[in-house]
Amino acid sequence: MRCLMCDRTITEESLADFFRETDVLCTECRSKWKRIGRRTRFAGVPAFLLYEYNEAFSDCLIQFKECKDEALKPVFLYPDRRRLRWMFRGRTLLLLPSSREKREERGFSHLREMFEILRLPMMEPFEKREDRNQKQSSRKDRLKMERNLVLRSDASIPKKVVLADDVITTGATMRGALACLPRDCDVMVFACALTPGKEK
Repeated sequence: MRCLMCDRTITEESLADFFRETDVLCTECRSKWKRIGRRTRFAGVPAFLLYEYNEAFSDCLIQFKECKDEALKPVFLYPDRRRLRWMFRGRTLLLLPSSREKREERGFSHLREMFEILRLPMMEPFEKREDRNQKQSSRKDRLKMERNLVLRSDASIPKKVVLADDVITTGATMRGALACLPRDCDVMVFACALTPGKEK
């Protein structure tokens, strides 16, 4: 097997490698991602975060999302896919929305592609009041995203859900999604990566 990032052959270099969960990245590429891998809380609800958002993670995400390198879709969750499937069993993943402009530009739902490896039910029930591109927004504008999300009129939210996103940056979009959900909803939060200092 070849590393999906650097294209080097993935080999078992040590006894630890032999027993480690298989991966689609080589040990060197994966080691550049700063792992968090722990349960915590976000905005008062249980959360699970995999990585700290750093340059190596960002480079891979940009290659996947913006360069449309769909072959990279398994790299984000592959080593943790069984653990996450077990952790989120019986729940539906609610995917947070991208801007309409970005969805049309990419031609695919990057979150749906990333999370399909978990083989869990998925919904995309949110829409934005204003279609802002977060990447081009200031921090102040990003914080306004908390009030920019609404549930689609045809959305029927299951009782047990996981709010799922690739990166929590300011946390405003995730908090906005939480505010949209029914009060009796059993919610967990999951993000592949977290910007340092945003865990609350």
